[in-house]
Amino acid sequence: MPGRSQHGRAFTLVELLVVIAIIGLLVSILYPALHTAMALVRRARCQTNLHAVAVGMRMYLNESNEVMPVAAQMPSLRLTDDPPIAEVLGPLLSSPETLLCPADPDEKYFKSEGSSYEYQSILGGRKVADSFLTKRFGEHMTPVMNDYEPFHGQGGEPGAANYLFANGRVGDLR
Repeated sequence: MPGRSQHGRAFTLVELLVVIAIIGLLVSILYPALHTAMALVRRARCQTNLHAVAVGMRMYLNESNEVMPVAAQMPSLRLTDDPPIAEVLGPLLSSPETLLCPADPDEKYFKSEGSSYEYQSILGGRKVADSFLTKRFGEHMTPVMNDYEPFHGQGGEPGAANYLFANGRVGDLR
């Protein structure tokens, strides 16, 4: 054809806009699924960390004749002289980050409490079998540690918070 360059045909502005619109549409469709998948990954990593804490807790209990550690529930409040659970279990864990829930926003609790997981200090200084909760609900439903907040969903929803139970199980309160 006369007057055409030999470099080939270039994209028109309309074609580029159509391609950009298609990419935008695909991203908008895939984003919610990606967001949900990432939330599930954070929850699974949190459960893995709590399982590692359960192993450290088991080692502690083996050394202490099955007596639960005395530790503060929320050390930053300084309501007692009890040490943080991070200090008590720290030597038995592979790293301090074991006590970090990946869904803890800006590592808020990890930075202030040394752990993203709240220790049920009411169990401290006694055997789990002697606690009211265990006598009433059994070890499989006696929470030892749990997320400080429902990091993984709306409060009250299944799976919103992870729990470590006295029998070493990690899961939901229900």
